[in-house]
Amino acid sequence: MSNLTSTIRGDYPLNTFEIVRDLWQQMAKIICDRSSSTCGGEVRLVTNAQLQCHPESAISDSDTLAVISLQNSPQFSLLQSDSFQALLTGTLIERDNSQQIAIEISFEPTSIDEFIQPLLDYLPSTVGLIADPNFTNNCELQSCFTQLLLNAIVKSNSPTVSMCSERELHLQAQVEQANLLNNIITQIYQTLDLSVILQATVERVQTFLRADRLIIYQFDFGAEGLGVGRVARPYRRDFTTYTGTGRVAYESLGAAELDSVLNITEHQDCFDDPQLWQRYREGMSRAIDRVDLEYAKNECMLELMARSQIKSKLVVPIVVKSELWGLAIAHQCHSSRHWQPRETQFLQQVAEHLALAIDRTELYNDSLWHTQDLEQRVSERTQDLRDAVIVAQTANQSKTEFLALLSHELRTPLTSILGLSATLLRLPLLNLTERQQHYIQIINNSGEHLSELIDDILDFYKLEFGKTFLKVSEFSLAKSIEQIVEVVKPKAEIRKINLEVQIIKDGSELTQDDGRDLRFCGDPQRVRQILLNILTNAIKFTPAHGTVLVRAWSEDGYAVLEVEDSGIGIESEQIPRLFKKFHQLNHNFDRDFGGMGLGLAITQQLVELHGGSIEVDSIVGSGSTFTVRLATQPLQVSDRNDWQAMGQTLVFQDPELNPVPNRIVLLEQDEEIANFLCDILTAARYQVTWLLSAESSFRQIAMFEPDLLIIDLALDAQTVDRSIGNIRKSSTIGEVEILALATKDDIISPISKQYVDDYLWKPINPEQLLRKITKLLSD
Repeated sequence: MSNLTSTIRGDYPLNTFEIVRDLWQQMAKIICDRSSSTCGGEVRLVTNAQLQCHPESAISDSDTLAVISLQNSPQFSLLQSDSFQALLTGTLIERDNSQQIAIEISFEPTSIDEFIQPLLDYLPSTVGLIADPNFTNNCELQSCFTQLLLNAIVKSNSPTVSMCSERELHLQAQVEQANLLNNIITQIYQTLDLSVILQATVERVQTFLRADRLIIYQFDFGAEGLGVGRVARPYRRDFTTYTGTGRVAYESLGAAELDSVLNITEHQDCFDDPQLWQRYREGMSRAIDRVDLEYAKNECMLELMARSQIKSKLVVPIVVKSELWGLAIAHQCHSSRHWQPRETQFLQQVAEHLALAIDRTELYNDSLWHTQDLEQRVSERTQDLRDAVIVAQTANQSKTEFLALLSHELRTPLTSILGLSATLLRLPLLNLTERQQHYIQIINNSGEHLSELIDDILDFYKLEFGKTFLKVSEFSLAKSIEQIVEVVKPKAEIRKINLEVQIIKDGSELTQDDGRDLRFCGDPQRVRQILLNILTNAIKFTPAHGTVLVRAWSEDGYAVLEVEDSGIGIESEQIPRLFKKFHQLNHNFDRDFGGMGLGLAITQQLVELHGGSIEVDSIVGSGSTFTVRLATQPLQVSDRNDWQAMGQTLVFQDPELNPVPNRIVLLEQDEEIANFLCDILTAARYQVTWLLSAESSFRQIAMFEPDLLIIDLALDAQTVDRSIGNIRKSSTIGEVEILALATKDDIISPISKQYVDDYLWKPINPEQLLRKITKLLSD
């Protein structure tokens, strides 16, 4: 509130001050009665009676009396609470050989603070006055006080003081004005419907001013498509080129016989003074007592005034954020009128509050519009994502169906080819010539090769999309090696390659029987597949009369398999490319043996699925050594569809130790991997939220406040870096643990290296996943 709104003053008889001062006692009691807490802590009532000598000052009695003397310091009553404050002051004055009292009532926090600051040293320390420059009175209490003040004025207006009735009427008018402004303020904060606020204000102000007509003229700011109740955002007009567009948007008539001017639009010729509009924008008001004299030289305006029956008018601008939004105009139509300064001030105060209401409604509507726009965008984006998921699911289903078709349609005839060719080779009664046997052998070999390629494709697909899981059991590693050696032995014999096996314990080679004690917990089928791929590769690239040696031993919870050959060797710069999918080394010898370049890529993924590693040492012309380390796996790990049975072996949260589950946000675009991870984490009693996109996920991640973020680095690198960077800079989630999913082929950016706490390499091992999560959350 401004000082004009918050201050009432005038000169009155002495008994008026006593009557008004009683209001402070009444209001204190009203506030106490409404308070649910101790009254003393809510309400503070301070008067002259509480002033005292400063305890540290050696002052005389006359000085003490001077502090509270009515001649030197005004009488006052200060009421202060958490929801209402008011200051009453009265200063004795001599007027016409009689004593009167100058009364001032203030609700303005700054004025109250300035009054009490010099008196603080003379007030008890227990009073506990509070100075708050932003304090605003409770609207309900303000209205209650105003009504009490009106009643007090009526009470004081007796025949014995009729000589002062004019001043009391003036005070009553001020009170009514304050009450009206308070009602306007109350309505502003009770509703966001601007049309209701403006229309109600126009009607009340017209009645209070006793004007024949009150209007609000709203400028047209060219807003389009704003909808019902939408307020156009004001913009800075160029008044030098102003074309005069606007209309009377709100009107209140004081007499039924007056013509309405509602929705009338201004004419450009009548408003051709750009400097006038600029002064309006700067807050200038105009009180015109006689429009015939004011517009004597403006025929257009005279004609407009006559048509609207206007004799006098009061114009006050409504300025919103330094921009001219409209005009509040009071018309006197039956006769000319001299506008009082207090009337102009009052209409200015009303315009100020209407500007606040317009700005408040505009901000709300802007917020509402942005919210609706955001919801629409989110809805559209969600639909796009759903469509994309459906497309991806359709494509994935098509790919699955194709691979199933590949498996079935190719394997069916291939089975016949392999079976019949093998049968022909073993039937001596056919008396096949050597050439015929050779041709049939070629058919059989080609069929086996094609079968291996199909197996590689299917294995690669399952591994790539996380559909391969370990079926862990304890088995004899030595026996598995023997089985695989038996499988590849025919190929080695054809190429005249010597196969050797060494089972080592404590640095010594064991016999065949003793070697059977070398046991391992893992997926026996996948371990045999790893060894088969490496052995097949070694035999393929080892020339005749060469040697392929298989060694195996146990070491620190790992099983170590080593395959050494005396083959052609691999150039050092080619070694990093060995395990890339669909890749073959660049020399002619490679092409002599064919293949799709998937064998070692699949092998590496199977090794990593066991939590292990594979390394290669090679010398061109001397041979190569492949060393595989496989981590021992816990027993009884079930398949993907039975995660609840993994409770005894996987690292789950203890509900008694952690009654509130840790929150995990998963940022993953691949639905297969996301569903897989959500299954595992949900079964492990974590609270999981899956987000599809990293582009707009930062606010969502911040909203969930996760304990751990799992992010797939297969997403767009720049988007991932930006998201991780924003997270680490955030004051709310900057300390969240980040686990990145990646493959050996992924290029890790410097930002990821700096901010990521740990990595999990694909294909994903459930046990490794849960162990890493447990470690990160316990650090």
